[in-house]
Amino acid sequence: MMQQFRERWHHMSKREQKLVLAGGIVLGLSLLFVLIVDPLLDNLDRLERQAVRKQKDLTELALLSQDYLTKRDRLAKVERRMPTQDQHFSLLTFMEEAATTAHVRERITSMQPQVQTLAQGYEETAVDLRLEGVQLPDVLALLVAIDQAPYDLHVRHLQMRPKFDNPVNMDATIRVLSYAKS
Repeated sequence: MMQQFRERWHHMSKREQKLVLAGGIVLGLSLLFVLIVDPLLDNLDRLERQAVRKQKDLTELALLSQDYLTKRDRLAKVERRMPTQDQHFSLLTFMEEAATTAHVRERITSMQPQVQTLAQGYEETAVDLRLEGVQLPDVLALLVAIDQAPYDLHVRHLQMRPKFDNPVNMDATIRVLSYAKS
């Protein structure tokens, strides 16, 4: 086969030899590009896209880690302000004492406690307090007493409506929440 190729090569004119040689070079370069260079370039592009995506994921993970640490510290801070089981904190009793301190105990028309167990071993205690005929300074004194509680209490709902016959007096509804580990 090589012998036949050499014979044909010698029978070709110089111009034909140059054309066959140029075609062979173009074919060789094309095969080199198609079989080696192009797959390498595609692989390089794919790796660059993955690197950019991984860098973005890494940045997002760093932000999530920072957010997690912030929330974990906040949770630890809140848990330190929660009553423990051996302290026997009662939100209902505390609300009665706070109402006495704020001089609104005789204005209480109803006080309803509710206990709900939450996920992750927490317990939510709520007290719905209804007051009738109170004045704004008395409600503010009650809210200050709630705010100065030894534990973390939240006023979830506060609604005040003035009386029609005497707008200085109001009806108030307050929902106070307390959380504890169960």
